[in-house]
Amino acid sequence: MAGLYANPSLYDILHTPGTAGEVDVLEGIEAKCGHPGGRWYEPACGTGRYLRVALRRGRRVTGYDSDPGMVAYARQRLGKRVFSGSMTDAEAPGGLSGSVGLAFNLVNTVRHLESDRDLLAHLDQVARLLGPGGLYVVGISLTDYATAEDDEDVWDAARGRCRVIQIVNYLPPAPGSRVETVVSHLLVRRPGGTEHYDDSYGLRTYDTRQWRRVVGRSALRRAASLDSWGRPLPLGPANYQLEILTHKK
Repeated sequence: MAGLYANPSLYDILHTPGTAGEVDVLEGIEAKCGHPGGRWYEPACGTGRYLRVALRRGRRVTGYDSDPGMVAYARQRLGKRVFSGSMTDAEAPGGLSGSVGLAFNLVNTVRHLESDRDLLAHLDQVARLLGPGGLYVVGISLTDYATAEDDEDVWDAARGRCRVIQIVNYLPPAPGSRVETVVSHLLVRRPGGTEHYDDSYGLRTYDTRQWRRVVGRSALRRAASLDSWGRPLPLGPANYQLEILTHKK
């Protein structure tokens, strides 16, 4: 990928604002549904922004990412707590099998996996990580194929004299397809001028039935569905939600 995802520092500038509030939500979920005080683990941790906040709050944290640039950036701030690895590796890096209290994977990262088979491999990987009563929090946007339409987000953040603006367009899958197209328009403004990057990629889609069917085939089970603030969802799925998974009994 070009643009934002090829430049960890720009990614971190754009997405770090609001991270502390998201960690607040994870802490609330842990307090209500899990066992507070356990190790936190983040598959596909990117620049490690969540792990940095959790570490400052006294958490024991570990994460991994498949992108060498992201791993190098995260290690500058988190050291050997961050590993290189893939969401479909049989064993998650770090040698922490059966000892993680809270694993999390937010902002649709699992939708980068290209098949149900890959998602199942990932869920089984996390199941081996979790200790008794451990939780996996997955942030995912579920699709209603009957009503899906074009959508757009705008992100804007600055650090020092660098301002990063991203306009993201989401194009729903064509009939019979399971791929949403994401188009990114990125502006980077510095004292020396403005850089412009365009990028696009696909995310695998799931409606409620498709998602729950895959989870049901894995070593985990769905314990709850929450909104972005950690509150129980009303009847029917939200677009973006936090799926709380745990071991099957």
